[in-house]
Amino acid sequence: MRSLCRASLEDRSRGRYQPQGLTLLEILLSTAILLGSLTAIMQVLNVGHNSRLSAVLNAEGVLRCESMMGELLAGVRPLASSSVEAFDDNPNWMWSASISDQGSTSLLRVEVVVEHSPNGDQVNSSHALIRYVRDPQIFLEAAGGNE
Repeated sequence: MRSLCRASLEDRSRGRYQPQGLTLLEILLSTAILLGSLTAIMQVLNVGHNSRLSAVLNAEGVLRCESMMGELLAGVRPLASSSVEAFDDNPNWMWSASISDQGSTSLLRVEVVVEHSPNGDQVNSSHALIRYVRDPQIFLEAAGGNE
């Protein structure tokens, strides 16, 4: 009587023998494919995380730059050049302003630069906004001369 678990010598010699289970080579190959695919998936997740962080920093930097420009133009802060200062709500964000005269055009060039540096020395996000505004001193002199 034949055993169901073992092939007979006849079947093995005629080439009809098919082994049951997986070989060591198949296991190693499938493990290598699994590890390679996991590495690729982790790399995609890392790129996605870095892109999300960059987008958040860019959006916040633009908003901070626009708000600081608005404060300068509205008179909340004096319209004068300033060195690098930290924001009150987050010391990782720094800002500076540069005001320059454009000569005979009676325009001022107002440039605001906002930078994010989480450890204090390496900047990972920087934004600049430049606007040209009329020199308010001309209006003050004109108003003072009419009186």
